[in-house]
Amino acid sequence: MSDFQLVTVNESNVDELGFFCVQNKKHPGYIAKRRWLRDRFSEGLRIKLIRTAEEKTAGFLEYIPGEYTWRVVEAEDYFVIHCLWVASKKFPLKGMAAALLEDCFNDAKAQKRKGVAVITSDGPWMATRKVYEKYGFEEVDQAPPTFQLLTKEVSGIRSANFPNNWEQRLRSLQELTLLYTDQCPYISKAVGELPAVAKAFGVDLKLQELENAADARQLMPTPYGTICLAYQGRILADHPISTTRFKNILRKDLGFREKK
Repeated sequence: MSDFQLVTVNESNVDELGFFCVQNKKHPGYIAKRRWLRDRFSEGLRIKLIRTAEEKTAGFLEYIPGEYTWRVVEAEDYFVIHCLWVASKKFPLKGMAAALLEDCFNDAKAQKRKGVAVITSDGPWMATRKVYEKYGFEEVDQAPPTFQLLTKEVSGIRSANFPNNWEQRLRSLQELTLLYTDQCPYISKAVGELPAVAKAFGVDLKLQELENAADARQLMPTPYGTICLAYQGRILADHPISTTRFKNILRKDLGFREKK
């Protein structure tokens, strides 16, 4: 008997099962993500949970058809993985990540998709390529500064790639700007806290929410596609950051001084 099972989250049971990363239903991130999910299930979004024999949630996988992905990648007719997370230290169960990826790949075959694509990074926040390479994913493209695009093909024909206009996207971002989406529930904390920090340094932080996947793919200057802090055509952060990290960026990277 297996130590865990896979459970599919959909519109009918998401309020009961949740989506793993934020459990508190009153948390701003939970509220934002739940609202974001309202239209995603109809677009083909899948969330798979690892449930233990004790009915504890030990991990999850979120993926979506490439036509609706919020990652900045050209992957039509693929499934694109948004997030993979297993709490292996808390739940030392073997094969959780492999089970999630196998289920996703089997779904791609059943839906006659070209394959499954995922963005990885050597930097912080995103998963590294190792877990995917163990399951047969191969690198097919790279993007600055440390991103890779990996795919596992059903058809054997590779056609997923990154766009090649990163510098063009950045040129339009001259003001201090936080581009964001509600795909990740950890972003709401930064959206709520960073503007006041910027004001304390005498600078305005422009908040620009991207409300649909097409805008995220076309406008975001980083493959993660969910959050980006930029200024004068330069990326300052490509993942959620704390107020402490933001203050350090304002002081050390940009030379601003906190107002007395």
